[in-house]
This record gives sequence, C-alpha cells and structure tokens, in this order.
Amino acid sequence: MITGRLKWYYSRLSTMNVPELFFRAKQIQQRSFEKMFTPKPVYDYVTVNRVNFDFSFTEIMIPGKFLVFGHPLDIHENMDFHMDIFSRKRFPLTFSKTIDIRTDKFGSAKAVWEVNRLQFLIPLLTDYKITRDRSKLDLFVSIMTSWNEQNPYLKGINWYSNIEINLRLINWYWCWILLEKDEAWQKEEKYKSFREDVWLPLIYTHCVYSSRNPSYHSSANNHLIAEYAGLFIASSLWKFRESHSWLKKSRRGLEREILKQHSENGINKEEASGYIQFITDMFLLSYIAAEHSGIAFSARYTNSLKAICNYINNLLDMNGNCPKYGDEDDGRVILPDGDTETNNFLSILNTAAVLFSRPELKRCGARWDMKSHLLTSRFNGKSVWDQFKHHSSPVRSAFYEKEGHFILRKHVDHDKEIYCHFDAAPLGYLSIAAHGHADALSIIVHIDGFPFLVDPGTYAYHTHAEWRKYFVSTLAHNTVTINNSDQALLSGPTLWLNHYRSSILKAKTSDEFDVITATHNGYKKDKVTHTRTVEFNKEKDYLKISDLVESRKPECVINIPFHLHPDVYVMKTSGNTYVLGRKDTPSTIELTFDPVISSQAIRALDEYTLGWYSPSFMKKDKSTVIMGEHVSNEESLTLITYIKIINRA
Repeated sequence: MITGRLKWYYSRLSTMNVPELFFRAKQIQQRSFEKMFTPKPVYDYVTVNRVNFDFSFTEIMIPGKFLVFGHPLDIHENMDFHMDIFSRKRFPLTFSKTIDIRTDKFGSAKAVWEVNRLQFLIPLLTDYKITRDRSKLDLFVSIMTSWNEQNPYLKGINWYSNIEINLRLINWYWCWILLEKDEAWQKEEKYKSFREDVWLPLIYTHCVYSSRNPSYHSSANNHLIAEYAGLFIASSLWKFRESHSWLKKSRRGLEREILKQHSENGINKEEASGYIQFITDMFLLSYIAAEHSGIAFSARYTNSLKAICNYINNLLDMNGNCPKYGDEDDGRVILPDGDTETNNFLSILNTAAVLFSRPELKRCGARWDMKSHLLTSRFNGKSVWDQFKHHSSPVRSAFYEKEGHFILRKHVDHDKEIYCHFDAAPLGYLSIAAHGHADALSIIVHIDGFPFLVDPGTYAYHTHAEWRKYFVSTLAHNTVTINNSDQALLSGPTLWLNHYRSSILKAKTSDEFDVITATHNGYKKDKVTHTRTVEFNKEKDYLKISDLVESRKPECVINIPFHLHPDVYVMKTSGNTYVLGRKDTPSTIELTFDPVISSQAIRALDEYTLGWYSPSFMKKDKSTVIMGEHVSNEESLTLITYIKIINRA
C-alpha cells in the first residue's frame, strides 16, 4: 500500500499529462543545477523610468498597527525573516526549493511568507511622507538591508515560492515611486548607496527568479497571474538588459490569463471567492502600472476587468459582505494603509468606479480608502469619486447559469435585503482544483447585509491536517452529504482527485420568483445522485429547498447541515423548526426540515471539528450547525427544507 508522502506524489503525478511531466522533469534538472552551483544573477546595466507620481499625502490618515493574520507585527524590533511568528519555529537557511513546507516541522510557511511580502513598507513610507520623520525612512533602509542579508539568493523559505517573489516586486514598485520626488532620498549619498548596492540588485535577482520559475500546466492558477503581474510591473519601471523581453512576455501572459482564468462574465475559475479580490488587484495594479508608463492593454483585457468588477458588485450583499466559497487566506497584493482587515472588494469597486466611469459601483457605506487614492491619483480619483452618489447593492437576482453561480436577491429598501448564493459550479480550476471545496449545490444566506447561513471558511492549508480536511469537506457546507463522504477525493492539502461534474437543469428568474434546479455526480461511487431545487418566493419571503436523492444501494445515510455564523443564535426550536436570529437585525430565519428528518443543533466542542467557523486564515471560532439526518432505504426520496425570513421591524 502506498502511504504518506509517496501517496501524495502518486496522486500528484496522476493529475499531469505528458507535456507537464516533461516540464516537471526540466524543473528537477534546473533545481539540481541551482542546488550545486547557486549562481547569483548580476546585472551590468540599468535605467529607471520616471513615473512623475503626484500623490497628496494630506488627504489620508497615518497607518496604524500592521497585523499578520490578526497578530501585531513590530517592525521596529530586529526581524527574523525565517521565523513563524505564531509557532516561533524557524525554517532553515538551506537550498530553498527542497525545504519541507507540507508539514508543520518548521512552522507554517504561509505565516512566514505573509511577513516577507513586506507589505508594511508602503505604509511605513507613507508615514514618513506625512510626518517627514527621517527615522522612518532610515527604518525602511534598515529593514530592506536586513532582509537582503538574511536571504541570500536561493537560500531559505523566502526563495521557495515564485508568487512571493512577485508580491515583493509589486510592493517595491510602489515604494520606489513614493520616494521618487523625495529630496533627501535623491540627494543623500547613504540612500544612493543603498539603492545601488542593495535594492537594485535585489530587484534584479527577483526579476530573474520570476522569469525562470513560471507556474505552468496544473499550477497555472493565481500563481501564474502573480508572476506575470510582478514581472510586468517591475519591467515597466526598472530597465535592465532583459526588461524589454520580460515586459513583452509578461504583458502577453496577462492578456492571455485574464481571459483564460475568467468566464466572459468575469467569474474566476478557481472557485474561491476570497481569491477574487487578490487576483483582481493583480490585473488592476498591472493596468495602473501600464498607464504610468504609457503602455496600453487591449480592449479585451479592459473589458474583462470591467466584467470582473461587475461580478464583484453582484456578488456582495448590501453591506459589502462577500459569501465564502472555496479557499481564502487573507491574501492581499498591497496594503497602503496597513489595514489588513479593510474590505478590499469595496476598495476595488471604488477604484473601478473612477477608472471606468461607473458611478453605480460606489456602494453605500463605502469609504474612500488609501489604496484607491493611490491607484487613481493620476485621474484625480478622490474628486471624481466624491461627485458620484452612493448606490445600494443591485436590486435584482443575478444568474450565471454557464458558470453555475446564482445570486438570489430581494432588496426592499436601504436596510432590508434577502440574499442567497447558490453554488452549482465546478470543483475548481485545472486538474488539481487546488483552492476549491467539495461544496456542490451549497447555499449561503445573508439577511439585511449580515451572514446567517454560511460557508465555515478555510483556517489552514499545509498545517493542521485534520482541520484542513474538515473545512474543505462536503459536511462543512450547506449541501447534502451522503454516507459521511466527500463529493470528491482530497489527496493532499491542495490536491483534489475525482472531480464532480455539476449540471444546471432549470434556471428562471423574475421579480416575483426565482427557481434553479441543479445536479452533480460526486456520489457516483456510492451509486447515488443528488439533485437540488432552490425556489425563492419573493412575495412571501421564503426559500424552498428540495433535495432529490436517488440511490441504487439498499441504504444510504443522508446528512443536510446548515452552518450558522458565530453571531447567529438559536432563539427557539419546535420539532424540526429552528428560529435563528442575530443582534444586528430584527429579522429572523425560520428553518424547517422535512418531517422524516431527525435534526439537532450542535455547538462546536474543542475535541471535534464540526461546528467551527474560520473568519480568517489561522483563526477559528466556535459556532453552531443545525444538522439534519435520515437513513434512507428508498430508491428515490425528496426531502424539503423551508427557510422563511421574518421581518420583525
């Protein structure tokens, strides 16, 4: 029997076609050469474009404390760039590409990488530009010098992943142009020496690494987008001998991937809603850098970016909340104000409203943030945005039948909204579906802009294996689970086999009524088919969920969970009916199972994974799941659940 690491390798190889096998073999050969010789790239020529970036620092607030997954990061102390700040474990300073990141032996690579994206540098320089406190500029130089000393080329965890290399390049781009017109920075010898001896060599080695280590084939997801974005943005500013070819290659890649990794309606194919803002920013920041350098992307690129923003506007509820589906890891590209908890979806809509003259994207409750200010300063963004009126969320349902995403919505006035997201989409993108969850035919319900019935989130990737297995499982989603198994086979933290196929059988929307019927084949191994119909009666404010389970086995165990947000409490129960509320709104949900179902409200316990909710990466809170269960001996059985929304205002 193949077990452990060998089993993962076997599963991973099974997802590859012949061209990818040759590509991976070439990577192994390259890795062996680099491990033996570790040649550090050295440039012999560089010029720098002048962006003439004009930014009003008086209109923004001084950044606050920088957080890493909720943990304060003190950038004034001597920083160990190889240490996991949570476990205090440390990754070794060995050849980068052979370091073990798939266990917690050295801690969480994700936690280390989050610090090493160096996103706190832009807020630090912003603080300097506002206060004119030279100690902050000197701190920037000190941190960068220390990073350079601690991270020799191809040594240590920070040279492991190409996406991290490119996120640093993007952040350095904005740091550079923020300092472009600073008199002290330009004139003083110590800063000139730092630029020539430390920063520019670092930029060059990052560009070389980015170009030589692309994420192709089954890894060509958000990583490839980040690689093209980082290389494009860097090559548009810093002109080494190779920059012309890098710029051409990365621009072509961005043009291709924005179309390849999105549908015509702007829906990202990774099936991970938290990643949408991350990926969109990469395309958006590349668009802005191109404008800085007088480069024009194609109309197809621009139209695709507009379509993505339109989908974001439809996806968010009235308070700007994005329903969780698939993975999320709090990933951000830049954080100019240092606020890791701000709503980046609304920031993207702010920016798009200005760039594309779309006033309807200015959402009620949205504030003009520093990131939008930074990106649109050349367009007089703040003044343009101030002229727009605030708009509510879209008032109508949005059906994306081809992609399998359905947003059912009733918007009554400025503070009343019924929102449901129904997921009949594929498992994920490419052969490994790395960031998808086994959530076919799952529903999410928000009331008045507050989450009630939720996807529990992600929590972790390569560490905490049992928690990872739970949070991506079918049971952790508001859909039907058969025989306590998943709709697909999880063969590694970010590796799915036996992908299910979803099909839309019916989809109709009107002002009075929405109905969708969809099915999937994720339980063909159990000889079971699950078909779900969601009906939304907008006149009587209820959802009717009909689950048809057809089985060719003598017996199957059916579970129908409904996961509650931690702020939602069970007010009362009566038989198979549960009344759910939260203090933010007087509206409640009345959840009623089919009479044949046995049901109970289960509160999370420390020793079990069921019932937990992850609000962000590396965080989890106790919550409640309303669990329905039935053992069926029938060939065909339809179970009906009602979700009635009661407005008690």
